[in-house]
Amino acid sequence: MQHFYDLDIVLPCYNPPPDFVEVLSSRFNELQDAYPEKHFRLIVSNDGSARNFGQAEQDALRATITNCLIVDNKVNKGKGAAVRAGIACSDAHYTLYTDIDMPYSLESMCHVIDRTFSNTDIVIAVRNMSYYSKLLPLRRIMSHGSQLMNRVFLGIPYTDTQGGLKGLSARARQVMLRTKINDFLFDTEFIVLGAKHKDFRIENVETNLRDGIFMSRMSLSVLFRESMNFVKIASYR
Repeated sequence: MQHFYDLDIVLPCYNPPPDFVEVLSSRFNELQDAYPEKHFRLIVSNDGSARNFGQAEQDALRATITNCLIVDNKVNKGKGAAVRAGIACSDAHYTLYTDIDMPYSLESMCHVIDRTFSNTDIVIAVRNMSYYSKLLPLRRIMSHGSQLMNRVFLGIPYTDTQGGLKGLSARARQVMLRTKINDFLFDTEFIVLGAKHKDFRIENVETNLRDGIFMSRMSLSVLFRESMNFVKIASYR
């Protein structure tokens, strides 16, 4: 297969903020400018958004970002399902996925991309203390708790699986497409499945969020679903 793009950037999208097209265009162009000899494409995977992702917003995206593919999933299924739908359309040399506001600093994004371009199968963005300082107390506790549970119950050395920014080789894309979880723990499921491939190169890269980025709350219903998802992942061992 001949790859036209060096990197596809997959962004799941659910009810984005009203100004997301302008923000996304600026951050995508900033990233592309950092790699003038590379060809990047944006793949925006809608997750059944009820607002701010109508035809007008989609037209604006295509107008402001030339290399933009929109996957318009009409039904809300969850972040994992949206990421898989976007990655299923990726045929670049490498793929990266993150959130619709591209919340990581340009330097952090470049670190992850550089390691991905160095033929690393899975590059995991590891959250540092500045990241945790922007989390609400409950989410901070949950994040540290998930790392402990990954270490104890999943037995994987890559415990910070939920950072929301990862680089993938073409081989790793096939692993991602085998994941089943539609909610947030698809990230952990992906790393567990990837770690089973003994010939995979998997690396951690420490990352920072951009200034002004704050994480949202997580509802109790989501926390319950994720607990059930974790039990499913633990059964893979």
